[in-house]
Amino acid sequence: MYQHLGGRLKDVAEALEPHGYKKKNVSDLSRYRSGQRLPQQGFVIALHQAAAERAGSEEGLGISRDDVLEVYAAAEQRPCQVCPGLQHRIRRLRTRHRRLMRANQRLLESRAGLEAELADARKGTAPLPVPPSHGDRQQRAYDVAAATQVAAMAERFDSQESSGAVVAMLRQAAEVLTPFESAASLAVLRQEHQDQVADTLIQIYGRDQPEKQVIQAALELHEYGLPADAGAMLRAAAR
Repeated sequence: MYQHLGGRLKDVAEALEPHGYKKKNVSDLSRYRSGQRLPQQGFVIALHQAAAERAGSEEGLGISRDDVLEVYAAAEQRPCQVCPGLQHRIRRLRTRHRRLMRANQRLLESRAGLEAELADARKGTAPLPVPPSHGDRQQRAYDVAAATQVAAMAERFDSQESSGAVVAMLRQAAEVLTPFESAASLAVLRQEHQDQVADTLIQIYGRDQPEKQVIQAALELHEYGLPADAGAMLRAAAR
């Protein structure tokens, strides 16, 4: 990290100024670098941040903040009986944090993919040759096209991922689907016997979406001949 900041202690001190270490004593930096004195954790974080900015990114620096803090924790030498246990717990928490960050990135990517697939489904559905008095059938065609995409993604996640990933996908779907698309999705899921997925979507949509949208979705479920699902969605919203 020192090398990325120019190598000279004067350069390092100047790079740390925007991070709250104005006019840092060069002799202190020398003791830190030589290992004569252990710096405060805040200094180590600021040093890593400054070096990452100079390198262009954390990847360009070649060492993550979590790895730096893990090394720092290992360097601490305190006469404390509980410290080794705490440090082990900290390392486990940091490992879990990195895994959660990677999982969160995968979920963000899956949401973007879902939105793109829904957009393609909405654009790619050909108009139905129906009389003007039955214009609602055209909208239903778009709804069913989007619903088919949701059902296919749910099946793919269910076969490849954990149940937690399926729930996360459904929560993201509930945020981007219209009430009519949500009702159509439930109808398709019931038709394909993905009942557990359908029950989960009912709870998520009823609990998380605005009241007006839930009512619209429930009314549409009645149109699909699913009054029990409509009632379950309204009950979820009332909790």
